[in-house]
Amino acid sequence: MYSQFQKQSLDLGKQFAEQAYKAQITALKGIAEIQGLQVRALESQAKSNLAFLADSLETREIQDVPALWPKGIDFARDSVESAYAAGQEILVVAQKTAEQFGELTRNSLKTANDAAAPAKKAR
Repeated sequence: MYSQFQKQSLDLGKQFAEQAYKAQITALKGIAEIQGLQVRALESQAKSNLAFLADSLETREIQDVPALWPKGIDFARDSVESAYAAGQEILVVAQKTAEQFGELTRNSLKTANDAAAPAKKAR
């Protein structure tokens, strides 16, 4: 009786460790993908900032300042659009990661149910 309990406990511990490992790998992959998206968005924003700054520094006369307004508005619009697009991509990655967590949970429950089935039949 004790050896059966010990074996079941060890199997349960092994299954828990495997599921925790898989969940951690899934989370780290999601985090790495999100980080890559954020770095690309940051690089794009830095390039836009430098381009606008270069245009601004070319302005020598006060009469040239009103010509910067359309460029500034375009810059702001592009910044907002790129931030929104990056946010949408991050949400997609987060959703995929959550679905993978759900799949891991379903597989874990199925495995536990399959392992418990012989014990139920023995009763």
